Amino acid sequence: MKTVSTDNIQYTEEYGTYDYEPKGYLGALDWFNIARCARERMTERCLDMHAWRGERRSFYIAIRMMDADSKYLLD
Repeated sequence: MKTVSTDNIQYTEEYGTYDYEPKGYLGALDWFNIARCARERMTERCLDMHAWRGERRSFYIAIRMMDADSKYLLD
């Protein structure tokens, strides 16, 4: 059960209630997590072509928004 106010979100689970304030932006790691979740949903929905295509679209949009080419690896 979610209760939404203007600035905070309260999320209630089986083990308790958690309050948090959402960020105003999504960073590269956030987009990476969205892409990972979309990829998992693609696997789960492999028998439903319409749903699979929607998840594939989400995956590629998240990869593009992550802008991986502009990131540098630190050795």
